[in-house]
Amino acid sequence: MERNRSESVGMEGRLPAMAPLANPYVPFQMENSPQYEARKGLVRGTLYPGLDLPFMGMVNQNPLPTTPMSELQALGFAIQELALYLDTHRDDREALELYRNYQQMYDKCRREWGKTRGPLNHGMESESESYDWLDDPWPWEYCGNKEV
Repeated sequence: MERNRSESVGMEGRLPAMAPLANPYVPFQMENSPQYEARKGLVRGTLYPGLDLPFMGMVNQNPLPTTPMSELQALGFAIQELALYLDTHRDDREALELYRNYQQMYDKCRREWGKTRGPLNHGMESESESYDWLDDPWPWEYCGNKEV
């Protein structure tokens, strides 16, 4: 038993001396690429159909529920996707305009959320007289949770 363990020490996680390297393939994104709308992009995992490579051929077809939180999530996702695209396509004016429009819509939705439901994070402004980032009850306090 001891002999088998000592023989395997140092054998795990090592490549043979002449192991071939992997060749990754990353699709090149063209300028003015077609885009999904933000809600569909969030469900599919990308705003760009050209980069939509479903895992094992399975596609998420489940619709995103229509709630204020899902709208914020979709807008935040679209902003991040467009920022990544603009990192490599800085002269795409149409994408930059869409990025700015999504930012404005996100800020508007975030402000509305904060007025009716409280801050999304501790960095949001609040009109409360006290620090209300942690508004009891905690999520696991089932009996005390109030309807939103």
